Amino acid sequence: MKNRFFIFLLLATLNAFAQTTNVSYTTTSENFSNPERGMYHHTETHSTGYTSFSQSTLTNYRVNEKITLIVRVFYLENFRNAPISQDYLNKIQADFNAVRNAGIKIIPRFAYSDSDVAGQRDASKAQIISHINQLQPLFQNNADVIASVQAGFIGSWGEWYYTDYFGIAPTATDYANRKEVVNALLAALPASRMIHMRTPLLKQKIAGTTTAIASGQAYNGSNNSRLAHHNDCFLASSTDFGTYTNVASEYPYLENETKYLAMGGETCAPNAPRTDCSTALQEMKRFHWSYLNTDYHASVLNGFISNGCMNEIKNNLGYRFELVNGTFTQSANAGATFPLVLKIKNAGWATPYNERKAYLVLRNTGTNQEYSIQLASDPRLWTSQVETTINENVALPANIVPGSYKLYLSLPDSDANLKPRPEYSVRMANTNTWESTTGYNNLNFTMNVGSSSLGTTDNNVVNAVIYPVPANNQITVEMPNMPQYTLAMYNSLGQMVKVNTTATATNMVINTESLSDGVYYLQFTNGTTKDSRRVIVKH
Repeated sequence: MKNRFFIFLLLATLNAFAQTTNVSYTTTSENFSNPERGMYHHTETHSTGYTSFSQSTLTNYRVNEKITLIVRVFYLENFRNAPISQDYLNKIQADFNAVRNAGIKIIPRFAYSDSDVAGQRDASKAQIISHINQLQPLFQNNADVIASVQAGFIGSWGEWYYTDYFGIAPTATDYANRKEVVNALLAALPASRMIHMRTPLLKQKIAGTTTAIASGQAYNGSNNSRLAHHNDCFLASSTDFGTYTNVASEYPYLENETKYLAMGGETCAPNAPRTDCSTALQEMKRFHWSYLNTDYHASVLNGFISNGCMNEIKNNLGYRFELVNGTFTQSANAGATFPLVLKIKNAGWATPYNERKAYLVLRNTGTNQEYSIQLASDPRLWTSQVETTINENVALPANIVPGSYKLYLSLPDSDANLKPRPEYSVRMANTNTWESTTGYNNLNFTMNVGSSSLGTTDNNVVNAVIYPVPANNQITVEMPNMPQYTLAMYNSLGQMVKVNTTATATNMVINTESLSDGVYYLQFTNGTTKDSRRVIVKH
């Protein structure tokens, strides 16, 4: 009979702990900054006269214009036949420092000419590869603020067309030489970073296949999974001024590729009706655009504004995650697991293209101590225009202090130095969730965390039986040698509460009439021996 009574108490306690709460979230149409996506500013600098970044200007882009990306073309016209000077390399590093201090990221491109004058368009393959080797330390040391890299180097403006060394009408040999340059650049960059190819055909020639990468190949570190795309004459003609050679085959190819590869670019000429909002929105959505030049072409961009689609473009470039709803367990024990169900919609046109972990953060409401738990779900797979359900069993740390904890979702930068910086964390497109000081998204739920022992079970420290669960007006504690222990009671904030007790040699009755409903903790102390049990009061 007694054993059945204990089983009943245990089941009652587990049932109480398994209670859940559903929380729904409200979306917002606000345009706000998020890392590695959105409109970008285009900047250039030359070896004939270097123009360095102004950190205050870069900060203003992020704070006031909600822009977190810049494309920077580094012209190497003085070095077509010579190594890059140390002075120029130092100035590049200073630019990276300014980018980092401003809280934004950069997409670099390198080129040898900003005109198509023959004999000045680019450098030889050997010279380019030598320059890439010189740049490798800069790439590696500044990977944290490099969002991706445009292939560059070949041809005027680094756009791979007007070239002195790689064939304007490329032969098989020319393509082989171009591939060597790309392979050198891939090797110089951190394996986590992508390279944007100027046209789908160029990607196919370098990759050696016309088949788009599939989900099983995405993010696996192979060269093919790192060759992304950009279009620098978006909407300018039926082929976007030569970006496409066969839209019937290249459109489906690009659509599938960019599910897992970064895509962006700029407009370059008005071409109504193709440059009107309807086609722009349709194609940026289809090809999963993450970034668009805010500086060029002015006529096309002004058309987006006058026709009312610019705000939609700003909001939907890249990812735009919206919390939909969550189901949360009200109570769980230290060291135990609890189910987490969180639904997130990606209303944006793309997914994050760089690795980014998701964390559930628990913050103690009394002490502000935090515990961060990595989730298994990969934000790069939170598909565009789809609602993703995170359904995981989350393990609480064994050493977590019992108490009440607010829950947050955090998607910080993967780099250890940028991870604590809120300007590099992902903000959800919801009202009343963003915590700007930490970069956390408030899940608007508070969870009770108890000790690792249930109040109705025995352990090797204190052999106590505690009932009823939940308690109404009193709690009874049965245990041998009761007088040898002192007993204290705490609320979920860790604050001691005063209660009246009546004790005998083997039991103690605790009066709980004056206590509010909630979770409490009984702490037993005998010299250096301490044990705690969680109890629930419910009137």
